[in-house]
Amino acid sequence: MPLLVAVETLGLTRRQLFQIAALAAGGGSLMSACTSEQIEHIRNRPIRKNIGTLAPNDPIVTTYAAAISAMHALPSTDKRNWEQQAQIHNKLCRHDSWLIWPWHRAYLWYFEEICRELTGHNDFALPYWNWTTSRQIPAVFWDSSSALFHSPRTATSSSSAPDWMVGPTVIDNILNETNFIAFAGDAVPLNDTAQFGPAAGPLEATPHNNIHVFVGGDMSVFTSPRDPIFWTHHGRVDELWVEWNILRNNSNTNDTAWTNTEFTDFVDRKGNPVTISVLTTVLLPYLSYRYDTQV
Repeated sequence: MPLLVAVETLGLTRRQLFQIAALAAGGGSLMSACTSEQIEHIRNRPIRKNIGTLAPNDPIVTTYAAAISAMHALPSTDKRNWEQQAQIHNKLCRHDSWLIWPWHRAYLWYFEEICRELTGHNDFALPYWNWTTSRQIPAVFWDSSSALFHSPRTATSSSSAPDWMVGPTVIDNILNETNFIAFAGDAVPLNDTAQFGPAAGPLEATPHNNIHVFVGGDMSVFTSPRDPIFWTHHGRVDELWVEWNILRNNSNTNDTAWTNTEFTDFVDRKGNPVTISVLTTVLLPYLSYRYDTQV
């Protein structure tokens, strides 16, 4: 199994990868498995920030917009092209099962890497939209001169996500669930490629699905990544998985049908096909990025 580019950059061996995974699962220190150089890289990994707290001219916002413009400008045959990236989700996404969160985490990670490659900003981290604290779509998405603007939305700049959908009590109730299957969704077989599984977990069913409908337009269908809001919406969902798993110390399943599943749906920052395991996606917030809520 090819190791993730970020893991290769750290110089981690396959043995270290599994050692770190075991430590993470058991609540041990990741640092005991790494060299001092690797520790420094991990400590300084990029921080994904809440876009609702960023000014329109913040480098994170402007870099995100520049990356989108660059993707639009790529040839239609380039897998990093904006429409090509949307079609990955349209044709291959996983929903209604325990694969939804690792699949989308990998999707965001490779998209983030493409943003870095096309802008030259290797410290760039995708922002996320915290719709619990910022109920309206952030203002940066309404600037018609920006690549972050997307006209087909049905929500307006004054539309507000309701409490039953994204309120603190709703989110706390979801995060208070300690059973992985009940949190993430039903199990499917090893390397299952079906877009729809047997049943969704509450994080997918309530805030995730309903925010897609709330924004509307492309966000309400499987070409949702055409709207730049998509990537920040899924950043928020990923941030909640980080809170559930890392900050609240809840365990993901160790069922090999989950950990050993591999995705071959993505391309790296150069546009080359990649393979990534669910096990590797679990390690990404430890090794390759972190959220401002982790800092």
